[in-house]
Amino acid sequence: MPPFVLAIVDQLRRRGLPIGVDDCDALRRALAAGFGWTSGAALTELCVMLWAKTEAEADMVRAAFARVDAPQWTLAVPAQPAPAPVEATGDAPPMEQAPAPPAVDAAPAPPPVAAPGRGLPAAPPGTGRADTTLVMTPQYPLTEREIVQVWRGLRRPTRHGPPVELDVDETLRRSARLGLPVPPVLVPARRNTTRLLLLVDRQGSMAPFHRYVEHVEQAVRRAGRLSALTVVYFHNTAGAADPGLLHAVPDPFDPAIDAVLPALAPLRDGTLYRDPALTSPVPLREVLDAVTATTGAAVISDAGAARGTLSPARLLDTAALGKALRAAAGAVAWLNPVPAAGWRRSTAEQVARHLPMFPLTRAGMYQAVDVLRGRPFPVARPL
Repeated sequence: MPPFVLAIVDQLRRRGLPIGVDDCDALRRALAAGFGWTSGAALTELCVMLWAKTEAEADMVRAAFARVDAPQWTLAVPAQPAPAPVEATGDAPPMEQAPAPPAVDAAPAPPPVAAPGRGLPAAPPGTGRADTTLVMTPQYPLTEREIVQVWRGLRRPTRHGPPVELDVDETLRRSARLGLPVPPVLVPARRNTTRLLLLVDRQGSMAPFHRYVEHVEQAVRRAGRLSALTVVYFHNTAGAADPGLLHAVPDPFDPAIDAVLPALAPLRDGTLYRDPALTSPVPLREVLDAVTATTGAAVISDAGAARGTLSPARLLDTAALGKALRAAAGAVAWLNPVPAAGWRRSTAEQVARHLPMFPLTRAGMYQAVDVLRGRPFPVARPL
């Protein structure tokens, strides 16, 4: 195998693409069969077909080839011989050839000359060749495969539907009890009944994280093992709670709202959106009414941590939304794209006292999935 391919494999492994011995052996056998030798681009596409499973992984493989100083070659295609002229038979009269028109020496048209103008000088003409050293592939903290592996753990298998699977233990138990051969005992197949409600904060301080959050959202959609997935969007908060409760806080300089939590009603009147552009509104009450006991709710928002702001009104609205989600869904988890060190002295630090909040990393998503599966997570003041 060419040595530069090993450097490419090392790059892909560092980027999270698990290229193993079987993948390298598949490339070796494909090269031995004659594939990928016509040009450098053909070798690149061969590796894409063998190693990539998604478009993002295909771009990752092409980017790795662009980074490595790999030789570029193109095998010349042999020219096809011209067909032999067909000889005329004696039965058919010879065809007279029309005289060729006289050649006219047409003077070439003069090249266009740009009119002199003022302002910035014109850009130099391009060479028509792409700069392969520039890698325009987005690189996120987590690959799609890593995110899919995390969210596939969100499972709650239950048996329902027609009996299609053999229950070996029950079949043997009946046969031993009766002392005779018995028909096989069939049971329904296990199916994942978990539903996920994903609430994504958009615009404002979340704008720098849009691409990464969209990447995570698409990976969750492609995990493909959930019974149902509902994605809705909001901006900062989904609605407003009773602002008069802020006047009942004993210490106005204390950001905690523990004293008014018993009087805080769950938020039911609010607005969510079905599209990331926030142009297709849907009532919050309608979304909550569709939530079942097997539904887990995950919120992706910075909760004011991106700007380091502490807003008592936003904290009150978020706590009211958290109460509504806890009353409707089985479990609630919060994923914050800002690292945990950036939550201090912001609304996010106070929200984390009431709801399980984790950073939007691999370890944080594993913890969030555990919470959504029903594992308890201690918080300072549960809602």
